[in-house]
Amino acid sequence: MIECLTLGARRRSGSVLAIQAYIRLKLLTGMRRGDLLRLRVADCRGDGIHVTPHKTKRSTAKKVIYNWSPKLRAAVESAKAARPLHIAPFLFCDRKGHSYLDEETGQCHGWKSMWQRFFDRVLAETKVTERFSEHDLRAKCASEAKSPEHARAMLSHADARTTEAIYRRRPERVDPAR
Repeated sequence: MIECLTLGARRRSGSVLAIQAYIRLKLLTGMRRGDLLRLRVADCRGDGIHVTPHKTKRSTAKKVIYNWSPKLRAAVESAKAARPLHIAPFLFCDRKGHSYLDEETGQCHGWKSMWQRFFDRVLAETKVTERFSEHDLRAKCASEAKSPEHARAMLSHADARTTEAIYRRRPERVDPAR
């Protein structure tokens, strides 16, 4: 997965840099695609990134704040730099400054197309031999979390069983009794 971050960009802003920033943010936060594509620059505040996961907006409406770390700040800054329109409110936006996510349909066709083209280049120009999905990125984030509870909180799951059954793919390390 990390190998795709080495793909060289042909422009100072645009698709390759945006996708790479998106991957970095997803690996650090585990946010769902819709939440990342809805993310606004204004959501990046002094204490961290403020998000109300769209999936739970009508049920629990619980907010999540991803505290700043040097890596998270760098990922957000690279996403800002990759935007084609720097005055747009969205962290990930098209050339007109609009979100890639169509709120009426829930679709993000432009983003999916850009992701596909990115992976075509990754497969052709790097050592990566297989495509991976956004769920694989969320799973990597959950698997590398400090604890199952930390993974559940990062992925904004109400039930820890979802996190354990689907996203925690690495085996648990256990120190034997002494």
